[in-house]
Amino acid sequence: MSKPIEYVETEEDKLPAMIPDEYKESFNNLLKTIKSLNDSGFLTLVNAMSVNYKYIIDTFSEQFNSDTTKKSLTNVMSIFDLLSKLDPDMMVSLMNRLGDSINNAGKPESGGLMSIVRMMNSSDVAGPISVLLKILAGMSEKK
Repeated sequence: MSKPIEYVETEEDKLPAMIPDEYKESFNNLLKTIKSLNDSGFLTLVNAMSVNYKYIIDTFSEQFNSDTTKKSLTNVMSIFDLLSKLDPDMMVSLMNRLGDSINNAGKPESGGLMSIVRMMNSSDVAGPISVLLKILAGMSEKK
């Protein structure tokens, strides 16, 4: 037959005696936090990263020095350079007109080639098309 329970261990009994009473609650919270981090696997991840830090740094450095990454960064910087050169007021006006054109476009007419030629005579249509053609011509120039 088993013995009756004579003593029940409490949380306070588990803490070392050298911790002052005012810090015992904080210390308990710290231990609970560490237990939660360990249970979630985060401490295992941090431990694995600290053991393999040289491999991780080498992998990152290889990725950052790859041609694909360099080209991507060059493209992003080129886009920012282009955006910094555009006039904001002109872009707002252009986007408003583009939105209005899309909303008012409706169903295209089935007039064939002659209706396209008549449409090109309008300065409202010819202007944006010439700008588009100049942009395409500028993109094809070699520097």
